[in-house]
Amino acid sequence: MSKKKIKDPYSTRESENYDNPIPSREFILEILKQNNRPLTRRSIGKLLALKGEEQTEALRRRLRAMERDGQLLRNRKNAYGIVSKMNLITGRVMGHPDGYGFLVPDEGG
Repeated sequence: MSKKKIKDPYSTRESENYDNPIPSREFILEILKQNNRPLTRRSIGKLLALKGEEQTEALRRRLRAMERDGQLLRNRKNAYGIVSKMNLITGRVMGHPDGYGFLVPDEGG
């Protein structure tokens, strides 16, 4: 993780939309791409040089919204990663009355 502070190219747009702007979704995705691994909310906040409780809460809400919209996925370690960069299999779980189930992949197989 680089200590060099990077500027969000979308900061003007964000400051027009919010009273207390935080980095844009695009910039957060770029930070995650550059690090090439999932990062915790705290790590993302440090990389973005966020200060104060208000900005930390705004980041939490932004990450949750990105997770809800399918841009990010949170793993078991509470680290956020880019969905398209993860080696995931999409499908449906078919449950059995005996208590076990199977994943039926969307792409066959």
